[in-house]
This record gives sequence, structure tokens and C-alpha cells, in this order.
Amino acid sequence: MLSGIGLIIAIAVMIFMIVKGVDMITTAIVTASIILLTSGLDFWDGILNTFSVGAGGFVNSWFIILALGGIFGELVNRTGLATKIAKSLSNALGAKRVGLIMMICTFFITLLGINGYIMVFVLYPIADSLLRENKMDRRLLPFLMICGGANANSFAFSMDICNVLPSNFFGTSLGVAPGLSVVFSVITCTCYVIYFNYAQKKSMQKHSEKELLDMYKDINVVMSDDELPNLVLSVLPFAVVLITVVATTSMGTSTSLAAALLVGVVIIIVTQFKKLKDLKAIIKSGSTSGLSTMLTVAAVIGLSKVLTMAPAFEVVKQAVLNISLPLYFKAWVGTMVCGALTGSAITAETLFMESFGEAFLAQGANVNALHRIVAEAGITLNKLPNASPVIMETSVCKCTLAESYKHVVIGSVIPCIFAGFVITLMATMGLIF
Repeated sequence: MLSGIGLIIAIAVMIFMIVKGVDMITTAIVTASIILLTSGLDFWDGILNTFSVGAGGFVNSWFIILALGGIFGELVNRTGLATKIAKSLSNALGAKRVGLIMMICTFFITLLGINGYIMVFVLYPIADSLLRENKMDRRLLPFLMICGGANANSFAFSMDICNVLPSNFFGTSLGVAPGLSVVFSVITCTCYVIYFNYAQKKSMQKHSEKELLDMYKDINVVMSDDELPNLVLSVLPFAVVLITVVATTSMGTSTSLAAALLVGVVIIIVTQFKKLKDLKAIIKSGSTSGLSTMLTVAAVIGLSKVLTMAPAFEVVKQAVLNISLPLYFKAWVGTMVCGALTGSAITAETLFMESFGEAFLAQGANVNALHRIVAEAGITLNKLPNASPVIMETSVCKCTLAESYKHVVIGSVIPCIFAGFVITLMATMGLIF
């Protein structure tokens, strides 16, 4: 009983601290402390071992990658590469289509299986410049980074781990139930673009152009069109990074990402050396930014480890997964709640499939529909404040959850819930294609 009350209080305190703008490291430690004290767990063991080991494991795996990612992003910004690409995209597709442009970019990069942690470093400088060029509110940047990418995580034929996991567990192909996938994506992508345009319109009515431009925190090297690099050299580092990731996938995720970012950094330095007046300072600034993000995400990972140890976690998980609902709706709700509790789509899918996958198939569930529903449900509530991808992308975009998170909820979480309900209803009605 006390553990359950403590869990509720901990979540409420976490949300309150986030809204008040308290940094995520402090918020995670306070939240973890409340859970430990109210769950009857050893406090010091929980903080020094469970929390610290969880956070340390992330640091151990991502230290080099996030440092290189920060350097890559800083170089892209300082050399004008992002500005050139942003201007070219605006000229080609129109300034009013910024939301659509970024949704397409994030969607297809994620579809290739590119990890979200690298995607944000690749696309953030472009998105930041694109919004700045069009005098738009940069507080929507985390939303832009999350929306298209999250949607592609579980799209049919996606090489992302969220689509691969159900395939491995059920023995299905990556492209099963493509019709359900298309319906889900049409709904969510339409909502994403409509919301982005609506939010920007409201912000432009409220703020002057100067106020909107004052929101930009990165050093913006003002270059005339003649001073900007040509488009081919601007695109080259991004293309090489993505190609390297795909080509080195067999080497393991960490090695592949580190190699890709290192190659990208080297290419920028070699091709844009004349523009890098203070390379030493740029590298220091970029690595500091990347490592700051690393510590923030690590704290969230540590909190998740503490959360899964709480007795209330197991009670809530079992209660929701055993709720009386039609088969596919039980799969949808169960996977979503696992995602909400753990802040991880991968953990949500794994928990659900290992606990109930075989039982659902034995009850007559269509394996293709189950694959698609579990995959799409996993990326629905894994965007809550305890989710490391949300913290990561908000931090990289130099925003706070207090100012940016509402856009993630309204523009991404709610559309995903609606779209998930639609495809689950379709499966329940036998419309599986």
C-alpha cells in the first residue's frame, strides 16, 4: 500500500519539478529517493548501486558517442552547413512547410534503423537553422525531432529495433500488416504537420520577430549566400554519417555510431577547414554539450532502474496486463502502460511479449496483427517525462521540458493514442491487411 502511494507521490513530484524547470538530474535523484523510501528498499543501496549502476551503464556505453555527437553538431552549426541545407529546403519546398520537411527527414532516417540518439545530432542543426531562417518558435524543436522519428520506429519494413523485436519474438517479417501501419502513420503524420503549423501560427501572433529570434541560443555565424558552402559539401557529411552507420551495423550499435560520427567530424574539418577559425574552442564547446546531455539521460536511466525495483511497479504491471478487454485491446493497453512505467518502447515490447505473447497466440490472436499493434503501442507512451529519448532530444535542442513538453504531448502522444485505437479496433473487427 505504502509503495503504491509512494509511487504516485514520486510521479507527482517529478512532474511538478519538471514544470517548475528544475534540472532533470536533480529531479531524477529526488524522485528515486521517494520511491526507495516508500517501498521499503535499502536507500543507500538503491542510490549507490541501483541508481548509480543504471546511470553508469549508460555513461559507459555512450560517453564517446555523445561527445562526438556534440562536436559534430557544433561543427555543422559553425561552418554554415546547416544554414545552407535549411535555405535550400525552404527554397525548394517553401518556408511554410518546415514541419513537413523535418517530419520527412526524421521519418526516413529512422526507417533506415538509425538510432534516435544519432538522428538528433544529425538533424538538430538543420532544424534549428530552418526555424531560425523562417523566424519560427524554436521551442517546438524537440517535438520536430521526436514526431517523425517515433512514427517510423514501428512502421512496416522499418529496420528500427522497435519493429525488429516483435519480428524476432513472433517469427514474423518486418513488413507484416502494412495496411495497419499505413493507417497509423497517415493519422499521426497528418496530426503532426497540422499541429506544428497551428502552434507556430499561435506563437507568431503572440511574439514579435525579435522575440522569436532571441530564443535561439547557439552562436549563429552570419554568412551571406556567397559565404555559405555549396550544397554538395553541405550534404556530404550527413550522407556519409548515414552510409557509415548502415555499412557498419554488423560491428555493433555503439561501434557503428561512434565510427560514423568520427568520420563525419573528420570530413567537416577537412572540407571546411578555412571556416574553422577556432577549432579548439569549437571541439571543447561541442563535447561539453554532448557530455552534459549524457549526464542528464543517465540520471533518467538510473531512475528507471529504481522504478522497476519497486513492489508497486510489479503490481501495476500485472493489474493492467490482466485487465478484462478484447484480446487486441489488451495487447495495446498493456504495452502502452509498460512504456509509460519504464519510459522505454523496447522494454515495453519485451515485457509484454515475454509475459503474454505466447498466451495471446494460443487464444487465437493473429500473429501479424499482434506484431503491428505491440510495435505501434510501444512508441505511444514512451514519450513521458521519464523517457530517456525525450530527455535526450530536449537537452540536445537546448530546450527545457517546461517550455517544450506540451508540444510533444499534444502533437505526438495524443495522435499516437488515437491512431493506435483505430488500428486496434480494425484488428478486432478482422480488418488485418
